[in-house]
Amino acid sequence: MSSDTIRDVRQRAEEAAYTAVGVGVLGFQQAQVRRRAAQGRLAAAARDARGQATSLTGDARALVGSLGADVKGRVEPVVTQLSERVDPLVADLRARLEPAVASIPNAVRRATGTSPTEPTDPERSSPTGA
Repeated sequence: MSSDTIRDVRQRAEEAAYTAVGVGVLGFQQAQVRRRAAQGRLAAAARDARGQATSLTGDARALVGSLGADVKGRVEPVVTQLSERVDPLVADLRARLEPAVASIPNAVRRATGTSPTEPTDPERSSPTGA
């Protein structure tokens, strides 16, 4: 092989290497452009999702508040009606029970045969009488 042929092969190999490097650089740049575009789309989607979540959260809070007010508006009259019906029954029951409960010590004394001032004898008041 002559030196011209060797030089020509060498030059073509260099050109091929430069072309390969150039194609590699262009490919890398294209990948960077696509990465940045994807990053931008992802950031926009995240902003949209955050905005929708904030909006839905506000809507849900408003609905819960409205539902709470509705439930309160329906329950309070029922509670008031029940209270109006139950309070007199409780007062009547209390008026009947308090005198009965107050009379229990006297009934026990009469049943055991002890006087109000006499201490109760444990042997005498035992059910077995021992």
